Amino acid sequence: MPAVKLEKINSNAYWCLWEITESLDQLERNTYLSPQGLDEVSNISHPTRKRESLASRRCLQEIFKEMGKPYYGIYKDIHNKPHLVNNDYHISISHSFPYAVGILHKKLPVGIDIEKPVEKLSVVSSRFLRPEEFEDAGNDLRKLCVYWTGKEAIFKLNGHRSMNFQDNIRIHPFVIRKRDVIRSEMLVSNTLVKIALNYRELHGHYISFCF
Repeated sequence: MPAVKLEKINSNAYWCLWEITESLDQLERNTYLSPQGLDEVSNISHPTRKRESLASRRCLQEIFKEMGKPYYGIYKDIHNKPHLVNNDYHISISHSFPYAVGILHKKLPVGIDIEKPVEKLSVVSSRFLRPEEFEDAGNDLRKLCVYWTGKEAIFKLNGHRSMNFQDNIRIHPFVIRKRDVIRSEMLVSNTLVKIALNYRELHGHYISFCF
């Protein structure tokens, strides 16, 4: 299955959505992996998780194909943040079966996340939402999904595991739409950084990204 969506956001940024319809064997044959990437994927025992991991990398491979540039795979640092091999562009990846996403920015750190609105978000919402966010979302699974993917995207943008969803990330109340940009903030080393958080709904999933 080719990419469901490959979009040029601006002159420096692209993102890609991939529907996972291929077998594991097909994905392994058609996805380029760096040596570290090969080790990482080989250590994933669950077949579906392995397909998701490969498809998210395939998103980046397709972005490089669109740009007409060589792709050498990725590696991950001690915080599990992905980086490109032999390239200083910024990337982020995510997956929620049967979809995977990837984003690239030539100059700025990026974060992306994808999830489907599911009941478990209501169960855990008090653990990742600030009081005003909790009040705004209520029991709306769509809004909860945007809050969750938004905070995940900002967390990935920062790239450090020490960041806390409640204490360090704030997403302002919003009206749920098919796609929009939300005012958000990230607290890093006592400095408040303003972030424009993009989200959109596609094929029953919500994708959030920022840079």
